[in-house]
Amino acid sequence: MKDVDERLHRTAVFVGKLLLAGLMFRAVILVAPSTYQLQSAFADMITWMINIAGIEAIGTGTHIFTDKSVYVIVQDCLGWKSMAAFLGLMWASTKRTLEYANFILAGLGALFVANIFRVFTTVYLAEAGIISFEIIHGVLWRWSLTVIVLGLWIYWLKMRKDENRFDSRIREHLSDLNQRE
Repeated sequence: MKDVDERLHRTAVFVGKLLLAGLMFRAVILVAPSTYQLQSAFADMITWMINIAGIEAIGTGTHIFTDKSVYVIVQDCLGWKSMAAFLGLMWASTKRTLEYANFILAGLGALFVANIFRVFTTVYLAEAGIISFEIIHGVLWRWSLTVIVLGLWIYWLKMRKDENRFDSRIREHLSDLNQRE
């Protein structure tokens, strides 16, 4: 019974922290900070990548102009919501968040790179006529970062579980050694 109470307590703490992270997330959305400069820099980078890939594009502010279309880099194109969700899951899952700072930073870096790939491929595939923009944007890539966030989190949980097993075995081994002395 004590084990069940412990798991219920850990689950309640996790859900509480995740709800608190969600409130902070909503506060950012309500405050609506200007990200125009970031969006513009991101549009410049995507424009540069599209040009290197052989499709002529011109970037102006948050807009990318091609022969076929005009793409607008909006705040959601920055991938910040996925990064916030990842941080929220990591924070809610442990008492010692800073202990996992290296994994968190690596995960944020992976999400940043995945987001660049997501936006680039959306524009490139639509311009190349391989898949329509609506299908790429609405179906394929809308959920891609969510899958990556959950994948990173599940990988970390498994890694942490394996780490805890290893720590337990070390403690048992040290205890055995101490008893022999």
